[in-house]
Amino acid sequence: MPIPILAFVGHSGSGKTTLLESLIPRLTQRGYRVAVVKHTWHRDIVTDVPGMDTRRLWDAGAAQTLLVTPERVAHIYRCETEPPLETVLAQVHDVDLILLEGFKRAPWPKIEVVRAAHNPAPLTNLEGRIAFVTDIPALSADVPCFALDAWEALADFIEEFLNGFNGF
Repeated sequence: MPIPILAFVGHSGSGKTTLLESLIPRLTQRGYRVAVVKHTWHRDIVTDVPGMDTRRLWDAGAAQTLLVTPERVAHIYRCETEPPLETVLAQVHDVDLILLEGFKRAPWPKIEVVRAAHNPAPLTNLEGRIAFVTDIPALSADVPCFALDAWEALADFIEEFLNGFNGF
């Protein structure tokens, strides 16, 4: 059976990372193994520390660098263009749930983060929205709305999503 996927979307700066940072520990405390795939439009991001061995090998032109430690593996590889999300997702294994940050055009269910102080308008023409996380009362009557700090309630909602998952 495929791994369930749930995207967290919203305007840039809406608090998606902050929300996930608080939500992930609650899901892992419930026994779920969670992977996160984050999208960014930034180029030339620092993925390892300049001057360290793996960075020096990357800077020397290696097509791929992998760093293996007793507790993690980091795999960085070069690409000419951004790979399809499905290609990236195919590399994720041994988890119960994949959370996407961004990828608002992806075909998976989405939870939208909307903050009044940032940009109070929900994304237009968003397909697959199943909930909002917001500080705007009564943002929508069509899907559930969770407060920005309602992490346990949101974790319950995601757990219900997982219990009802039967693949796409």
